Amino acid sequence: MNNASVDIIRSQLSGTSLHVVVECPEQIATNAVNAVLAVTITDFLGKPVPVTKVGRPPGGGVALTIEAALPDIDPEADPPSYLLSIGQHAIWFALPSPGSLASGAAGDQPPPGAVSIDYLARDYTALTEMMRSRVSQIVEDDSAWALDHPADPITTILEVLAYAGDHLSFRQDAAGTESYLTTARHRLSLRRHGRLRDYAVNDGCNARTALVFAVSGDGTLPAGVQVVTLQPGEPDVILAADPALAASTTVFETMHEQPVSRQRNDLGTALARTTAYTIPAGSITLTLQTVNTGLMPGQLVVLQQLTAPAGVAAPFGAQVLRLLKVEEVGTQNGVPTTVLSWHPEDALAGPLTVPPVDVDGAVSLYGNVVLADHGRTLPAALQPATVPATAAYAPSVQVNDVVSTAPPPRIAAAFDGTQDLAIASLMVDSAKASLNPDPRNAAPCISLRGARPGMAGVTDVWSAQQDLLSASSSERAFAASIEDGSGSGPRQLNLRFGDGTLGCAPAPDTVFTATARSGGGQSGRVRANSLLQIIGPAPLITWVTNPLPASPFTAEDMEAIRLFATTGFRTNLRGIEPDDWTRIASADPLVTEVHARLGRNGQAPCSVGLTTRMTIPDDVAFEVARARLMDHAVLGALPTVTKSTDVELEIALVAYCAPGTNIAAARARLAQRIGTGMLPDGSPAFFNPLNWPLGRQVRLDELTRAIRAEPAVTFVACDPRSDPRIVFETILGDDDTAANIAQGRITIEAHQRARIGNDSFRPALGGVRLYLAAGS
Repeated sequence: MNNASVDIIRSQLSGTSLHVVVECPEQIATNAVNAVLAVTITDFLGKPVPVTKVGRPPGGGVALTIEAALPDIDPEADPPSYLLSIGQHAIWFALPSPGSLASGAAGDQPPPGAVSIDYLARDYTALTEMMRSRVSQIVEDDSAWALDHPADPITTILEVLAYAGDHLSFRQDAAGTESYLTTARHRLSLRRHGRLRDYAVNDGCNARTALVFAVSGDGTLPAGVQVVTLQPGEPDVILAADPALAASTTVFETMHEQPVSRQRNDLGTALARTTAYTIPAGSITLTLQTVNTGLMPGQLVVLQQLTAPAGVAAPFGAQVLRLLKVEEVGTQNGVPTTVLSWHPEDALAGPLTVPPVDVDGAVSLYGNVVLADHGRTLPAALQPATVPATAAYAPSVQVNDVVSTAPPPRIAAAFDGTQDLAIASLMVDSAKASLNPDPRNAAPCISLRGARPGMAGVTDVWSAQQDLLSASSSERAFAASIEDGSGSGPRQLNLRFGDGTLGCAPAPDTVFTATARSGGGQSGRVRANSLLQIIGPAPLITWVTNPLPASPFTAEDMEAIRLFATTGFRTNLRGIEPDDWTRIASADPLVTEVHARLGRNGQAPCSVGLTTRMTIPDDVAFEVARARLMDHAVLGALPTVTKSTDVELEIALVAYCAPGTNIAAARARLAQRIGTGMLPDGSPAFFNPLNWPLGRQVRLDELTRAIRAEPAVTFVACDPRSDPRIVFETILGDDDTAANIAQGRITIEAHQRARIGNDSFRPALGGVRLYLAAGS
């Protein structure tokens, strides 16, 4: 059969009567009217439809009119497709029907516990009781009555033996238990086992925050300025040089020097205009109506709004930004302007509405901003303090609540503010990263100064590290580890120096002095605007506060160390397989979604799709994330990294329902099942965006399985040759329904995300349409 000479001009349904107008050659039309050629109509399931009339339309022409009587069907049902046959000529057609758009409309984990185990077996008390019980059984004379008397000689002997047994038992347990990762009970043992497996244990890190200063003149704030919580009965900002601090005081110290000036106290007035305007969320630039800012690339600034302006539900709050560019761009409306640009990781968390001048809700822009972390620097005593001439130098420090701190933020030496934003972002740590360092890099905060022997007044600064495995032979560094004291003794900080190959070895007779940072018994957790006073002298400072709260980083759970340290050595720091790229990209703070797959030939290099945080301009975040990802590439296997895009789909399928089905109810259930909203049980529907991450293929079998899950559906038609209404393709792609159905899927690339809009007013967003036909 063929349809080369027959074409459907129009088909319509009137009640139960089917009217079809067919264009065909004159000879075929004449033979059909004269019954020389048989005219038949069958539905998709093969059931014949009685043909009641075959004729010519008024006015003649090369057309044929056919009428047929359809059975009664549910008025809510969509008609099936039909096969019209005229002799050897056949063609499929379907009656006009709107179908139904799938509906759209909603749709949350326990912390690990800690187990504390102590060495209680065979302890002093148990051994004493056991030996007393045994002696009372074997001693036959009257001396057994005194076994519970402290002055009895046998009691003395038993206690000495119990003490020795307790000591030996502990040693035996420690040697057998602490030697293995799975059985070790001391954190120090777990840390050493993890290091052997290339696993960095997180032992916690002190809290960090940003301090805002107001100053009375130009100058430089030194590192180590001590800022404290409010002291009872002390109204002044500047306290005495060595005040008697309250027991609940939390002390923070500035981490670096910072030039300050009066003009940078608050630049918020340069933001205001004659009318209100809004800086959108995700912005990484703003314009100041001044050129006299004194701001420098690389420094921190703080945007703060404490009162909501008119028409805004809530104030912006406070956010710290790392400046990358400070550009004087000329004048706007006769006013000189400066454009500030900052790190994309510091993109505005929400919209910032700037009210007009002298209106409630003013925005402050603070430029005298310094990083500070928890802890107070105090002198510490080394034992011994002098390097011996023969033995290795391994001193210890008795410490009380020493804190651990991470290295300061990275700012490349070549950074000068002339680089474009993408390159500058790779050279400087963001404010977000500066305030949230990796606690795995933290080391006990202790610093040494070594006086060179025979060189009066010449001292060298030695810095603490976790270990010396990466230290050069000339680096003045030492490894510091906190050890629990013996019995009830205080904790000790044990120091290990280099040997001249890994780390510099201190010269004999060098005399060291030490300072350590103590937490003072406080956790370092502080609320915003609670660090308000300074331990003097501080002649420039007139006011200080912390716009953001601060919290310490808690140590990793011991069970987590046992779990993850076993596979630490397997972590691939290079990207080769798709799993490598997924893991590496997921760790980037700018990346919100990633999908990686092998190339078209099933081998590396991989194709990687990235979704990054929204920034304005919107290409900076992707370029930074892409550059950081390419740092992990292997020569010869460079991946193709592409920004994510949405691919809109156009899908239409025909489903046949069992006889007697309530079509309207079935249509509503299916529209919800394969729509873009939520199901009654709270799970996402088939085309809900939650189900469609980057790179997921649109498989025909998955879609038809979801439709057949409706009990009323008996069959789903997927062949466009048998029903011209069937569509299964992307809206703008170069694919087609027949090819996609032949391969069983719509191909979605690694950087693409399938989307269905289901908006009848915006068909360009795609949609899924379902035709329901009543079975017979």
